[in-house]
Amino acid sequence: MKHKPSTTLTPHHPGALLPGPAGGVQSLVDRARLDGESQEDQEIQAAHRLYEHLIGLWAPGVIEAAHDLGLFTELANGPVSAAEMAKALRTDERATRILLDALHAYEIVTTVVPADGVARYAVADRMLPALLPDGVYSLTGKMSYDRVVAWRAWRELADAVRNGSHDTTGHDRTNQISETDYESLARGINFWAPPIVARLHDWLKGSGWDVQAPARILDVGCGSGLYSQLMLRRSENWRATGLDAPRIIKLAEAQAQRLGVADRFSGMVGDFWADEWGGGFDLIFFANIFHLQTAESAAKLAATAAGSLSERGLVCIADHIVDDLGPTGSQQDRFALLFAASMLATGGGDAYRLSQYDRWLDSAGLKRVGLIDAPMHRILIATRADNAL
Repeated sequence: MKHKPSTTLTPHHPGALLPGPAGGVQSLVDRARLDGESQEDQEIQAAHRLYEHLIGLWAPGVIEAAHDLGLFTELANGPVSAAEMAKALRTDERATRILLDALHAYEIVTTVVPADGVARYAVADRMLPALLPDGVYSLTGKMSYDRVVAWRAWRELADAVRNGSHDTTGHDRTNQISETDYESLARGINFWAPPIVARLHDWLKGSGWDVQAPARILDVGCGSGLYSQLMLRRSENWRATGLDAPRIIKLAEAQAQRLGVADRFSGMVGDFWADEWGGGFDLIFFANIFHLQTAESAAKLAATAAGSLSERGLVCIADHIVDDLGPTGSQQDRFALLFAASMLATGGGDAYRLSQYDRWLDSAGLKRVGLIDAPMHRILIATRADNAL
């Protein structure tokens, strides 16, 4: 049973960080103290801003160290002092206090002082499920992926820029993530799914779809299967097939059972490059698949999807799409551009431009009929070109 800190507890640090705009983390730099308009002043301000970017690696370092030590599992039992945590983890007390204070600075934990006057730490509101391995929206898989893949990959980004991400023939290659690492990552990014599914479902209703009529979904490279499974929970007459590797399908089927949709979700073991997908699907869904591809393989995916649609079916692509045809500087665009650097570091892929997607769709006989903004993503919706006229 998860402990909830009493509302009578008093904050230990009156100057604690507060959520920034829209719930984000506040800047670590007090820019109000950086005034002046001279050339030197502006250079100093720029240096502070750049420094704040450079110390961005502190956050995963602190959070993932706490995960490795089992600190969050201990906090699940309720508020503890630094001494109590050090005893439970068999760690140095002073070092443990420093780590807990760093988590407090990042708003991962709160610090409280009960009646005995000994400061204790507790997990911040609603944060715990993301920090423990059993939650649907747990980020522990992402942390494991960072430990095995990402930390090393980012150190070698300069080499990736020098050499590109090419195969032995000199051509661009798809991302080379292993099945084991893919499983960890698939478990660690489930939180992306709910807002995407909600916005897609609203778009379908608004476009005239009868979302309660029977429909068949194909979830290509389904990972945990959460996207199509959440769609099933919204539309009780829909059925979904998840296509992925054997190890991943087991993960998806277990999650379908957990979410209560196992009777309408079926896993199809296969290689979506080499095996047939079947046909007559009303909705073909790609969640975070296109950014792993080369331009050539992305075009092939669009063509294969077109051949597997029902007469008036839709292709839905949720990905990090840069809208080069619309206003610039959106949060979606900024995230996508940084995500592309992550793809380069970890072995291939890209955040492709909307104009590129349009060309792939056009070559497959498809036409874009919708583009929806979602957190960290855009959702592109396409149908057969003759249906879109």
